[in-house]
Amino acid sequence: MSWIFVAAVVVLIALLILMVVLPWLRARPEQENLTQANVAVVKQRLSELQREVEEGLLSEQDMRQASDEIKISLVEEQQSQAQGKANASFILACGALLAIAVGTVAYVKASNIGHLTDAQAALDALPQLSSKLAAGEGQNFTPEDFQQLTLAIRKRLQDEPEDGQGWMFLGRIWMALNQTDEAYAALEKAIHFSPDDENVRMTYARALMMSDDKSHLENARRLLTSLIEQQQDNDNLVLMQAVVAGRLGDKTLLAGSLRQLEGKLPADSPIAMQLNERLASLNGETPVAKALTGFNLTVEISEELAATIPQNAFLFVFAQDANSDNRMPAAVLRLPLDKLPLTVTLTSENAMAPNYTLAQVTSARLIARISADQEAPAQPGDLEGTIEAPVQSGKVIDQTIVINKELM
Repeated sequence: MSWIFVAAVVVLIALLILMVVLPWLRARPEQENLTQANVAVVKQRLSELQREVEEGLLSEQDMRQASDEIKISLVEEQQSQAQGKANASFILACGALLAIAVGTVAYVKASNIGHLTDAQAALDALPQLSSKLAAGEGQNFTPEDFQQLTLAIRKRLQDEPEDGQGWMFLGRIWMALNQTDEAYAALEKAIHFSPDDENVRMTYARALMMSDDKSHLENARRLLTSLIEQQQDNDNLVLMQAVVAGRLGDKTLLAGSLRQLEGKLPADSPIAMQLNERLASLNGETPVAKALTGFNLTVEISEELAATIPQNAFLFVFAQDANSDNRMPAAVLRLPLDKLPLTVTLTSENAMAPNYTLAQVTSARLIARISADQEAPAQPGDLEGTIEAPVQSGKVIDQTIVINKELM
């Protein structure tokens, strides 16, 4: 914290105190002068009463009665002034306490003590989170884990703002949380600070491929072209380039990429079939209709939870491989929730990655989740239902899933 801020807080407290003290200090001489004047008046009046008795104008009894009344009035006035002083002291103490309280709040707000505590906790948790990632347990991350990991990386980036790797990892986390705008901003900084890092460029290209924005896809094509020039034998890069070319409608680049991949992909590979069908479509050929693999899934909710559906909720429906520990969805849908029950179609066309779809799964774990927002990771309070069902290649099977539990 700078000395300028400390000085400003001190000046503020001093001003607040003076606002209360000055009027009180000004009033004290006036009160003292008034008291002295009252005493002088009383003495003068007593002298006049004594002279009137000596001149025979007033009896001794009347003089004593008038003298007592004057003295009582003086005492009452003195008590009233003393009470006023006490009230002023009370007001002064309250004003001083108020000034100290305001200064304290200003100090805490400006110093961001709460944020510093959270940042330190995130840094302390970073080794444990890194171990979970290294052990392949990223799918078990909670929203709090993601928050702490993000906060720890951002704290390090404050100290090292030109760390391209740090910006890349931050972009990956935000992509996992479906915060695409933040992810693109972080990855652009990663490219800016590490323009020659192939891992950074690959990560950015993958993120751009997820977008429907033409400018993002063109940027992905440019990045992949430069990467392929440096790694001409990298078939994964060529496959990514083919996907981008197909989405952009660049049949020349798509055809060239498929020629490079000829014989390297299985004939029944879903991604190869999709790319060849896309090329046929771009060439004006009528593609052979393919049979979809998946489910017509009717989503219902139990009576106990029907009244707990949040307003403006989102429904997530996704399929995982029931025969493995892989939690990456083979197909996923996200849509605003209007009412239940409803029926959705979840097929190989809803895959997150072109090379991992329901066509590669023999048994699926089908999950329907209601969330108060559109963030993908499960959160406490979400409503969920799960079933397992066999997958039949080339068929869309009817299934029903009941949302019957609240996540804790």
